[in-house]
Amino acid sequence: MVTTVVALPGFTRGPGHLDRLARAVNDVGLPCVRPALAPRWMPILYMSRSRLRDVARRLVDGGVSSAVIVGHSAGAAAGTYLAAYLRDIGVDVRGLVLVDGVDSPNHLIASSLPQLHDVPVAAILAPPSPCNRNGALQRSLLDVPGVQVAVIDGAGHGDIEGAGRGVYRRACGDTSDADTADAVLRSVVGAIVTFVRR
Repeated sequence: MVTTVVALPGFTRGPGHLDRLARAVNDVGLPCVRPALAPRWMPILYMSRSRLRDVARRLVDGGVSSAVIVGHSAGAAAGTYLAAYLRDIGVDVRGLVLVDGVDSPNHLIASSLPQLHDVPVAAILAPPSPCNRNGALQRSLLDVPGVQVAVIDGAGHGDIEGAGRGVYRRACGDTSDADTADAVLRSVVGAIVTFVRR
């Protein structure tokens, strides 16, 4: 059975913002799909449980039967809910990777993570910044058993999209360089490969 990587972008971002991640995943021999979570004109739908269930059903209808879920920023909240729902409908969820994630106003991470108690979870985080709610996810995961937390020194919130993204420099204060962005990407792909092989 082939494991598919399901990559979810952050709030107001689209599937194309994760091109770099998709190429890296393809380079290790895995397929990567990047479903659109919401139209850009209505980003609040990122957090709609009914919309996420529709995304999950489309993934299953498209042949996904084994998956590693990767979510960046608010995509981590959507991804946590999606992982729990996919498991409920029979998909073999091999792991969940939260890339500098933030929880949603409707608490998708907090409410869904307990359902994934036997699914490996890796949180690959930047140091606290305005865009990761000053490290709120890192603090909330400290006492969650089975979650591997890695904070990459000097990383920025937008590193998974590639170094030098102007929006993250302005909004988050990112100052990371290309080498640090590459380290974030390697950590994310490393977690994916580990989960696929388990």
